[in-house]
Amino acid sequence: MFKKISWIFLIMLLSVTMYAFTAYSAGKTAEDFGGKIVLILHYHRYDGNYDGWNLWVWPHKPQSLAGKSYEFNHMDDFGPFAVITFDKKWEQLGFIVRLREWEKKDVNADRFVKIPKTGVAEIWVLEGEMDFYTDPSKIDLSPRVKAAFLDSFTDIYAYLSTPMDTKQWFKKVQVTIDGKNLPIKSVTKADPTDISKTKYIKISLGEELKPEDVSKSIQLKIDGYMKKTIICRKILDNSAFYYSGELGAIYKRNSTEFRIWSPVSSSADLLLYDDYNATEPSKVIPMIKKDKGVWSTVIPGDLHLKAYKYRFTSYGKTRETVDMFSKAVTKNGEKSVVVDLSRTNFDGWEADIKPQLKAFEDSIIYEIHVADITGDPSTTIINKGKYLGLTERGVTNSLGVKVGLDHLIELGITHVHIMPIHDSFYLKEGERDQYGWGYDPYLYWVPEGHYSTDPSNPLSRITEVKKMVKALHDSGIRVILDVVYNHTAQTGPGSPFDQTVPYYFYRIDYMGAYTNGSGVGNEIATERPMMRKFIVDSLLYWVSEYHVDGFRFDLLGLFDKETVKAIESSLHAEDPSILVYGEPWGGWGANITFGKGSQKGMHIALFNDGIRDAIIGSVFNKKLKGFALGSRAKETRIKRGVVGSISYSSKIYDFTSDPEETINYVSSHDNLTLWDKDVEVVGNENIALLKKAQKFSNAIILLSQGIPFLHGGVDFCRTKHGNDNSYNAGLEINMFDWKRKAEFYDVFSYYKGLIDLRKAHIAFRMRTADDIINNLVFLPTQQKRVVAFQIDGEAIGDQWKDIIVIFNGNTTPIFFKLPDGNWNQVVNEEKAGNGILKVVKGVINIAGTSACVLYK
Repeated sequence: MFKKISWIFLIMLLSVTMYAFTAYSAGKTAEDFGGKIVLILHYHRYDGNYDGWNLWVWPHKPQSLAGKSYEFNHMDDFGPFAVITFDKKWEQLGFIVRLREWEKKDVNADRFVKIPKTGVAEIWVLEGEMDFYTDPSKIDLSPRVKAAFLDSFTDIYAYLSTPMDTKQWFKKVQVTIDGKNLPIKSVTKADPTDISKTKYIKISLGEELKPEDVSKSIQLKIDGYMKKTIICRKILDNSAFYYSGELGAIYKRNSTEFRIWSPVSSSADLLLYDDYNATEPSKVIPMIKKDKGVWSTVIPGDLHLKAYKYRFTSYGKTRETVDMFSKAVTKNGEKSVVVDLSRTNFDGWEADIKPQLKAFEDSIIYEIHVADITGDPSTTIINKGKYLGLTERGVTNSLGVKVGLDHLIELGITHVHIMPIHDSFYLKEGERDQYGWGYDPYLYWVPEGHYSTDPSNPLSRITEVKKMVKALHDSGIRVILDVVYNHTAQTGPGSPFDQTVPYYFYRIDYMGAYTNGSGVGNEIATERPMMRKFIVDSLLYWVSEYHVDGFRFDLLGLFDKETVKAIESSLHAEDPSILVYGEPWGGWGANITFGKGSQKGMHIALFNDGIRDAIIGSVFNKKLKGFALGSRAKETRIKRGVVGSISYSSKIYDFTSDPEETINYVSSHDNLTLWDKDVEVVGNENIALLKKAQKFSNAIILLSQGIPFLHGGVDFCRTKHGNDNSYNAGLEINMFDWKRKAEFYDVFSYYKGLIDLRKAHIAFRMRTADDIINNLVFLPTQQKRVVAFQIDGEAIGDQWKDIIVIFNGNTTPIFFKLPDGNWNQVVNEEKAGNGILKVVKGVINIAGTSACVLYK
């Protein structure tokens, strides 16, 4: 609606320091606007360009509800503003100023407005400023330093709201530390391509700062601009601040040491609480600053289950937060809790034995969500939606099929991939109708309490996760945790990282804005040494304390390579059999720093979207079909997947150097389920074809080299009724509908047979690229949409001498001429396994949309 304010008008606005703005709501109540409460939000941008900017507003207290978009529909001297009325009373509203459909946020952190007694909240928001005005008489639109960062002991980078001439800097630019001027060597353009007038400047100091200076008040003053506190950013990457020791609450029976890294803080206090629900601490204990920016205090006595928080003062503000290294917490992570971890163990935990894994290629991964797999009300699972639900044996649904843990055992998979269970931000623990995928991390060292039987008991979630892991291990199943180290749910006040060392742990651009490579508002700065240490240490903690066997990394493409190397080497030094894999991409428009190919030689696997799209078609175009439903010209891409994406020939090659580096899959929690994708392509009336495609698609995955990954429920035609992004759809849409296992038991049996076949034959899980190149040969095919290959089983130690696999991507039958001799068929369109279905020779008829496996 509003394109651009004229430059003349903009200059008039910026030429005054204090502007006499007036409140639109002066003397009015919510009733005057026809609502129960009203939000009036004014917005000002220095460039005057408001094209595409709008609001996202939601009720926040006493209950947080879904948001809605609103346009700016009024204009005054400050800029555009919106008048938003609500027909219900709310104590607090949340808001985000955004560009179009989440292309960008003005400030990435969620912000909140309290509703006064009049029912009308009127605020004035300045571009890029976290704090907003509630009193129009205090608004100042002077040019200002928008961001200033200390990136070394001598260099400051600053971004300004309006350009300055760097040739005229002398005596106009001042840097002070605790009020004392520092000598300045030069002020130059930070971007050499800028003209002499620029918004982005580099200030070089005439003398080096000292490590202890980072906790002092460092200010940047430029004549004609509002001053700015300088934030310590890349300077903290210096070895002077790297602390290699343990952090957090370090428990002993007779004392606990509280140790936290915050070099920029001028003071730090430990807050102790006698009551988990207390709003004020019972004791406030000043902490002592040690080397490397670590604050510490030792409290005598047995502090097991004592609640605590930290209070930091930095950059002129005081912030309170839970411990970012919390190992136990109160309900909803409101307070950290000291824990004696030995008291979270149970009889048999110390004797827990991981199931054997000889090679990563032996893995067969099955993705689940704790609530999805245990939450169906029709089952006899007692602890529905809970960790303990995955420990129960002998459980069924109303039709008598095995469910939960018994289903995983019956299917025969080797690894269960559990969607994120680290402490989540948005779930209200223990409350009804709460559901989330877990990709909104808050605390990384403690499990989410919503899946425990008692979120109010800090020990419950810890012990019950251990019981879940032990039950899976006892059943021959290894445990992989889905982890989200690429972003957090919130920045600023909602982030223990930002409350402890503001701005350090996130990537921030030169304008002072959080970068958004994740697509959800922020991205973790994995390259920062203390962030890298945090990630590695927390992963090792899950391995040692919870006996976890692997990790799946959300948006691994956003990680720097050095951090990935540190993760891999540290985990495999601890246990060489730990499975590590992740997504080689980020959010839309992200700068990918660890993409496909980056993993070569690192004992890390990446999701293979190439084989996925070849088999099922594009996940972004619901109607586009793949090889499994008769798409043309997909044979080469299928062959690349068959060989584990190695460099097999001049035509058949992809991103791996070893088959252990690819995770082959066709569906996961993201996008449509396999069943729903195929329904989009062929409709929901041809059930016979849909079932054939359901079998055939993952037959290709399970018979290809590399590591197969199955979306939980795919083995019984799981549907989410067409929902392709069900993170907020609740349990009803997301839960495993176990009635479908009875309805599609033949599909389940087919998957079980394929898994048995793969586990029995090393021919389908060869260890090296050389093994594949030397022992797998593609056979000529006369028909299109057909891929056939032969494996020399005897040469690689398989009990079958020769093996032939044929994939018929046509929806109609084909005839295929076999090599000479008698061949034992073990897989056709209906059945799969190790048992001989029939003996054939010469020409074989292969049904449409099906796989065929034969051996000598």
